[in-house]
Amino acid sequence: MDSPGTAEDTDTTDGSAARRIPAGIADAAFASLATFAAGLSAVVLFDDVDRGVYALFFTAFQLGVVLPWDLILIPAEVNAVSFRVADRMRRAPETLKLGVRTSIVGSSAILVAAFIARDLTSPEVLWTLVATGMITTILSPLQDHMRRLLHISDESWRAATVSMVQFGVVAASLTGLWLADAPVALMPFGSLALANAISLTVAIVLGRATRQERLADRLRFWELAKEGKWLLAQAILPSSAHFAVAAIVTELAGPEILGYAEAARVVAQPVLVFATGLTAVLAPRAMRAAMDVDIDAAHHARKLFLGLVCLAGAAYLLVASTDWVLNPMGYVVPAAYAVSGLVAAMIIANMTTAALYLDTNELLGARKARELSVVSIVLSPILIGVAFAAGQIGAFVIPLGRVVRNVLQVGWYQRMLARHYPGSRYLRSGRSGTSVGTPG
Repeated sequence: MDSPGTAEDTDTTDGSAARRIPAGIADAAFASLATFAAGLSAVVLFDDVDRGVYALFFTAFQLGVVLPWDLILIPAEVNAVSFRVADRMRRAPETLKLGVRTSIVGSSAILVAAFIARDLTSPEVLWTLVATGMITTILSPLQDHMRRLLHISDESWRAATVSMVQFGVVAASLTGLWLADAPVALMPFGSLALANAISLTVAIVLGRATRQERLADRLRFWELAKEGKWLLAQAILPSSAHFAVAAIVTELAGPEILGYAEAARVVAQPVLVFATGLTAVLAPRAMRAAMDVDIDAAHHARKLFLGLVCLAGAAYLLVASTDWVLNPMGYVVPAAYAVSGLVAAMIIANMTTAALYLDTNELLGARKARELSVVSIVLSPILIGVAFAAGQIGAFVIPLGRVVRNVLQVGWYQRMLARHYPGSRYLRSGRSGTSVGTPG
């Protein structure tokens, strides 16, 4: 395998990272706007029952993309960070080929959702969601992977361009389908499938412009899966738990209640959009800090990330938590506010989820994938346990379970990171001085 670059080959300055934050936020914003627009078509146009059916399929989609992401694509990205910036796109053709195979397997999660929802909606709606949902599940992780590689290669504005194309195609296809009076079931996943196909092509073209010729040695499936199996274990359990929660809520409280929770999830999503944009820029820095056992670099990235996430989350909570005159979401997604307080609870849950993003990447850089899987094994059942209260507290079981799980997970992650750095200074504010040493 080619030799990785040194720390000096990477972007480790706060100023350079800060200059790329707008591109990261733009990338995450347009990618999430694409998903938001597609989901909005379902939330607004479906009736109460079919909105819940769509929510079940969307949860299955989130489960299906975990397999390629964590088994193959994220390990490939961690591997890329260890190379010089100029070499980080060179394995993209190999990882895309490996990723598409696992994406096809992951798309089978859609069939599980179809089985659960088989008696809840018409066959036309059911099989339209199956076909378009499976295509989207196959293409989405590949497009995300190419965008993340562009970020890792210091080409964040090219990644943002890919997302802009994705959003543009979703908007155009939704408009065309609506004007053509197409079935509602074709709109959410159908528009995303087309957008992912076109924007993935754009990403591949832009990626070719930033990489050199391929590396001589090949990156093999089992080489990635050796690390990815632990990532998969830590990701598949919470994703499976989220899917189980959706199924439990549907059974105990009805698809209508799950539909209200889905509408609230759509409104609360901007918090995660903002955090994802920050992570796209700061994750390579956090991973490299963990690789180099550089506690000061890790502190700088973490303080910037959490400060901006808390500020943005609090501001959005003030604006969007209730249906009032200055909240546009109240006009666009009225179903989100049918259950009083649900949007506020979802926003708070998303803030606690966002707090995990950079820590997870830092722990990946510290080669703690196995420990991450242990955390998931222990904490994921909390989501399912809380879900059984759906008959009493309805849709609130979804944000409540996430908050409890996330708070415990943040604390656990911080203890893991404290052990990784010398002197256990990680939990205290960053100080100047020597910060490179042997991990504990």
